[in-house]
Amino acid sequence: MLMRLLGTGNAPQIPVFGCRCRSCGRARVDENFRRRPTSAEIQTATGRFLLDAGRTDLADWVDPETLSGVILTHYHMDHVAGLFHMRWGVCDPIPVYGPPDSQGADDLLDHPGCLDFSHHLIPYEATQLTEDLTVIPVPIKHSRLTFGYIVKGHRESLVYLSDCDGVGPESAQMIRDANPNAVIVDCSFPPETGRNHLSLDRAYALAEELQAPWLYLTHIGHDLSNYLLDHPLDPEGRLVLSHDGLTFHFD
Repeated sequence: MLMRLLGTGNAPQIPVFGCRCRSCGRARVDENFRRRPTSAEIQTATGRFLLDAGRTDLADWVDPETLSGVILTHYHMDHVAGLFHMRWGVCDPIPVYGPPDSQGADDLLDHPGCLDFSHHLIPYEATQLTEDLTVIPVPIKHSRLTFGYIVKGHRESLVYLSDCDGVGPESAQMIRDANPNAVIVDCSFPPETGRNHLSLDRAYALAEELQAPWLYLTHIGHDLSNYLLDHPLDPEGRLVLSHDGLTFHFD
């Protein structure tokens, strides 16, 4: 199994439109520091799935012939914006798996085009997507109905939690029991700031709660990025700053 982070920024992205802070200025001159809206992909021997679809350019380079489906954490616009172009594709129906949120985003559910939004997942219930890929949705704290996912291959597993302002006891226990190879989690803000998303201090606390050897941080905002310029993460510590293109290989 392979997982690649296609976008590790929050809704404003980095650089933020019109912003002249150090982090945004750096991202304008060095592509390596740019953070696009949250998106990822999972590939196995038998399928390829998008995990969230915040990037608006997905229709330009995602091949519908190789795309097995889309897995959504929730229906906030910065996690589904890429689907607004993809839905008008000329291709077989593409299943979209996610929480049973009838509100959706704008007119996406009313005019789905080639996307099939009927695949509602049930909290804590395993769903086998292919012979070598199973997902278990775990409810997490956010401003609307949101799932994190325990993603399992034949022998390996990972956990993806975006957007996240904490994890309830039942979800936390399931994550601990899964003993994942990697935990990827939303962390948007410097310590003791923000809401609806983790700040850096609460990410440290979550690492303790989940008994995770380390957390890979995604959904990064420019305020956190600026903070880390002066207060870098301990390279030997539990928290690791993700970047666009970061790839996890499991076998």
